[in-house]
Amino acid sequence: MQSRIYDTIIVGAGGMGSATAYHLAKSGVDVLVLEQFQRGHTFGSSHGETRIIRFFYDKPFYTELMKTAYTEWRDLESVSGKPLLFITGSVGIGAKGNPYGRATRQSLDAAGVESEWWDAAQLAERFPQFRLTDDMEILYQKDTGFLRAAECVSTHLRLAEQHGAEIREETQVTDINWQTDVPTVRTENTQFQGRKVIVTAGAWAGTLLAELNLPLTVTKQQVCYYQPTDSERFQPDRFPVFTEVTPDGEFIYAVPAFGAFDKGGGVKIARHGRGQVISPDTPERTPDADYTAHIDAYVQERLPELGKTTHTEVCLYTETPDEDFIIDAHPHCPDLLIAAGFSGHGFKFCALVGRILSELVQTGKTGFDIYPFRIDREHKISSGIPRLQS
Repeated sequence: MQSRIYDTIIVGAGGMGSATAYHLAKSGVDVLVLEQFQRGHTFGSSHGETRIIRFFYDKPFYTELMKTAYTEWRDLESVSGKPLLFITGSVGIGAKGNPYGRATRQSLDAAGVESEWWDAAQLAERFPQFRLTDDMEILYQKDTGFLRAAECVSTHLRLAEQHGAEIREETQVTDINWQTDVPTVRTENTQFQGRKVIVTAGAWAGTLLAELNLPLTVTKQQVCYYQPTDSERFQPDRFPVFTEVTPDGEFIYAVPAFGAFDKGGGVKIARHGRGQVISPDTPERTPDADYTAHIDAYVQERLPELGKTTHTEVCLYTETPDEDFIIDAHPHCPDLLIAAGFSGHGFKFCALVGRILSELVQTGKTGFDIYPFRIDREHKISSGIPRLQS
């Protein structure tokens, strides 16, 4: 047994864990972060160049939370001196009168966030890269953009260390004993004690907290990258983030070209969800050729200048049935906090969730509305209206 007792132990150094470590450490909390792989690894859900950041949601409480999330990211840029958030504007495409578009507009209006309905002619004037039919409508929102995902994680970790946080890589947690006076986190070779423990382990959260039988499903996801001949037409200053709800209910999303093409950059396009259920420990990360062909066919119809996929990337989703997050204390141990189920649309909230968890650790409460994220809510199957990956 190690004699040192940390104020807080964080299990997992991805998007949520890194942000939490930063917020706690800068508040003077003695923090230990345990990461089973190396920082910035590609086995989970926080790697890659970009994630979408946006106000638009069909659930109003997310739109309200995003008002603070944007501020937190800008504060991180200011403190670190690194450009992390890029604004491009967004277009949401769908058949006229589609339910997702209507619910999204209502949420934006209720939150006082500006948006505009466009027709195909307006879209062609502003963004001529698209090919649309006249029976479609477009919801434009000027504040949408993307975050430099991997850079956000590394920045949070670097600043956390500057404030005194200890980060141990390649240290896999095997068990959390919360039934002792001071919670104990065990690894293969040693164990650590923390007055508070936070599980931000992504796809591995369900295994670490098996006694709770959390409603988390882990799926393999894939994104495709494109390198158009005229790359200037797809840079962030000339091409927006966009989403489309297709007639068969599929949700397609895209991010403008970012990063050097010769280093894996390009226009990023994928469909939300519909991935194969897998164990997070499986080594199988081979891209699916049928998936790639499906996205290529969509691109030929909607954005023919992009051509065909040049390379693909695989990641994991970890989702709840209602696709809302879990941010709560263990029902039998208030000193063990859980933050899970973020995949699909959670990365944009990292900086804010880090602040929320820091407040919960230090005061036992937060000023933000996290009631929808409690563990004991009734987990209903998704209504069928798709959500958007971050």
